[in-house]
Amino acid sequence: MVSFRILSLAALCGASLAHPGEHHNALKRRRDLHRNELGIRNAEAALAKCQSTVNGQTMRQRAALRRAAKAAELREKRDIEHTRMRARQNQDILDEYLQTCHDQTDVHGDWSKSTPHSTIFASNSTIGLAPETIIGPYWVGGEFIRSNIVEEEEGIPVHLDLQFVDISTCAPVPNMLVDLWHANASGVYSGVVSGAGLNTTFLRGVQISDLEGVANFETLFPGHYEGRVNHIHVTTNRGGKLLDNGTYTGGTVNHIGQLYFDQELINAVEGMSPYSRNRYLLMHNNEDFLTAQQASRDYDPFLDYVMLSEDPNDGLLMWATIGINGTADHNAMVSAGAWYYKDGGVDTSPRWNFTIPPGGFPTGFPTGFPTGFPSGFPTGLPPPPSGFPGGGFPPLPTGTPTKFWGPCMKKKRDA
Repeated sequence: MVSFRILSLAALCGASLAHPGEHHNALKRRRDLHRNELGIRNAEAALAKCQSTVNGQTMRQRAALRRAAKAAELREKRDIEHTRMRARQNQDILDEYLQTCHDQTDVHGDWSKSTPHSTIFASNSTIGLAPETIIGPYWVGGEFIRSNIVEEEEGIPVHLDLQFVDISTCAPVPNMLVDLWHANASGVYSGVVSGAGLNTTFLRGVQISDLEGVANFETLFPGHYEGRVNHIHVTTNRGGKLLDNGTYTGGTVNHIGQLYFDQELINAVEGMSPYSRNRYLLMHNNEDFLTAQQASRDYDPFLDYVMLSEDPNDGLLMWATIGINGTADHNAMVSAGAWYYKDGGVDTSPRWNFTIPPGGFPTGFPTGFPTGFPSGFPTGLPPPPSGFPGGGFPPLPTGTPTKFWGPCMKKKRDA
């Protein structure tokens, strides 16, 4: 059965701390909280129904075959068919992820052509929408419709397979615009003033979901930056108008999400060039509250994946099946840091371009929030580029990321 998971309401509250600066009165917060709770209960009921449908089971089988075929294609293209793949299994909550070795090589042995597709590719790392997270300050409107978003950037190749399913119908969502963006290996975003500049477009792009509700991207493993662990942003848009210049405009945003990665996979990648040259301190999944708050027994915030060989440099095939409310409208949650036009990018951000989800601020402060930010520096943002008025912020520490003692290392030690 297709396993869909619903994002807990705690994620909405915790996420609001990432971008302070807006005021919501108590009555509005109560209304928003009640609406979100109703949305979660309705989504849970809808997804439970989807799990037992023929539609859901068929989608799972087709997804496994699709991912297996893509893995074979990528391995043949890289001439690594003689090597073995490595994969991870699902766990339900963040603590279990952090305490369990997700490297399944030693459990299942060598992956081969005789290994059942369902063993490797049928698991689903999934996100329910209610809505689940902030859009952040680095979304750029007007990006190109394209599947390969790498450009001239360096890093570990990633083929990303995202399938979108409407929770009200249990059916794939075709002809939907899927917008994807993330930082490069150095922790820098393209397209924004505070990143690589308004006229850069690397690691950003839009795809149109096919009849199976699938959008595929060729990208790179994202880097980290101050206050945030490695992650990928994704939004979906229904009814957007395609333009002759290869971009789109208008439409209704019906999903806002972020995708995350196993910690030990992050550690393996971060030890390699060019990630090892990233000057920001490496944050772990259990320290980034946007990740931790999103993990519950109903929600898996991590992408499923296989390493195409034992060497991450050969690339990763990663996937998720994302349950959405196809009729949702989250346009009020969307604020662009810039827009990209025919003649280049234009800065459209307010001072800090922060948008808070309904529900306002929770009481208390999440455990594990990073310390040591320069005075006045907003959470989750890299420092401004050189030449910032007043000389900019103090330089961040440089050095080798701290090695994370994970469950796979313990497993090898105790073997």
